[in-house]
Amino acid sequence: MCLLAGCASVEDANSGGDRDLAMPAGSDDLGGGADDLTRNGDGGQPITCAGQHVVINEVQVGSAASASDEFIELYNPCTTTIDLTGSSLVYRSAAGTSDVIIVNLNKTITPGGFYLVTGPTCPDMGAPDQSYGAGRMAATGGGVGLRDGTQALIDSVGYGTATNAFVEASAVAAPANGQSIARKPNGYDTDHNGSDFVVATTPTPRAAN
Repeated sequence: MCLLAGCASVEDANSGGDRDLAMPAGSDDLGGGADDLTRNGDGGQPITCAGQHVVINEVQVGSAASASDEFIELYNPCTTTIDLTGSSLVYRSAAGTSDVIIVNLNKTITPGGFYLVTGPTCPDMGAPDQSYGAGRMAATGGGVGLRDGTQALIDSVGYGTATNAFVEASAVAAPANGQSIARKPNGYDTDHNGSDFVVATTPTPRAAN
C-alpha cells in the first residue's frame, strides 16, 4: 500500500506494481537542507522526495464541445520544489503496450502546487504550464503515465475499459464529456485507481479537487 505520507516506491511499467526506490548515489536527504530542489533532468534523479512522489491528480479526456478539450493536472505532495525537466507524460490506449508521448515536461512544481498541461482546445482555464497540439486520449478507455528522466514510471492511472500496464489494481470509470477523473483528496495514492479516483462532474484544473 502506498499512502500519501509514506510511499517509498515508484511504479513498475512492466507489471503495474511497485519497485523499491533507492536513494541516488551521492545524494543527501531529499526532504530538505540547503539544496531544497529535487532535480530530475541532468542528474537523472527520480521526481520523488522523502518517500513521496509527484502524482497525476486529475484528467479530463474531452467535452461535448470538443474531444480535444483535454487536460492533465499534476500535484506535488512534497515539501520541496520538484524539477520536472526531463520527465514526460505518456499515454497508452485501452489495451496498448507502448507509450505515446503526450508532452515532455520542462518546468518546476512547487510544494503543494499544481502543474496543468492542456490539449489544443481547453478553454477558460487560464494559461497552462504547458500544452500540446493534438488530442491524445480516447473517451472510453486509456491510461496516462508520468515517467521521470530515467524513464521510470512514477505514477499512472487507467480509466474506462483500460487493461494496460498503467492500471493500478483496477481502472476508474471513464468520465463523461466535460467531466474528469480526480483524486480525492488531492495527492491521495494507495496504488488503486478505482479507490483513489472519483468521477468529478465539475473539473477543477489547478485547484483542489
